[in-house]
Amino acid sequence: MKLTHSIKNTLFTGISLCFLGASSCLFAQNTITSFSTNNLNSEFSNAIVQNSSFTNFSSKDIKETDMAISPWEKRIGITGAFGEATTSLTLGFSHVYGFGSSRRFKLGYGVRLSSFFGSDRQFTAAPPDLASEENPQSFFVESSQSNAINLGLYTDYSITENILIGFNIDIVGLSFGGEKDGIVVDPTITSSAISDTGKPTGFNLLLVGDNDKGTLNSEFWIGYKIASNVMVRGAFSYLFAEYTTNGKYQDDNDRFRYKAAQGAVGISYSF
Repeated sequence: MKLTHSIKNTLFTGISLCFLGASSCLFAQNTITSFSTNNLNSEFSNAIVQNSSFTNFSSKDIKETDMAISPWEKRIGITGAFGEATTSLTLGFSHVYGFGSSRRFKLGYGVRLSSFFGSDRQFTAAPPDLASEENPQSFFVESSQSNAINLGLYTDYSITENILIGFNIDIVGLSFGGEKDGIVVDPTITSSAISDTGKPTGFNLLLVGDNDKGTLNSEFWIGYKIASNVMVRGAFSYLFAEYTTNGKYQDDNDRFRYKAAQGAVGISYSF
């Protein structure tokens, strides 16, 4: 009887230990699984939050993409030009459109403010029927200065990603500036010089060559991009500066023009 009772106690103890062991293993497994799952979910959530490719496709990215594909380009720039006893400074804005898939060729419009300075310059008769080297009619100004704001045509071509060539020309606008004293020479009236006063011709209009009226500027240029939106330029500037005198002379002429051929350097910013 004692042997049978001992065997029963031993079996009961073994079964209890096995049950406790199995329960402990199951609890440990559930704990590990729950921790792993929670930890994985947490890490995955953090990865999504931290990854800008999921959450940071912002309006800035959209705006930059729109700028990259837009065929329009705006520029502002400043240029200084220098010639024989002449200087001119310009401040301009242009808005050009790129044609084709490459958009190498651009065409558009612009507005330019030009200031011209001259020392001891001879302004010759401006009307086309009087504008010739043989015609001595002239207006001599010791210190000339005029300003013009004109709407113009602008175009350029991208030779490479960073090298561009271009051309621009004023078409129509207005001139302003102070009156200047000078001397008119007109042998058809008198052999003596005539003192007179002139001021910048008020209305500017491109009519090609000697038919032009007023103060007009143009440039042939080559540029190099030192940054994606910054370009330095070297240019040849050809500027017509014109004065209207108080008096009238041969064929009732009162307009006198100076043609300034100048070398120029400038910088522009695109946006």
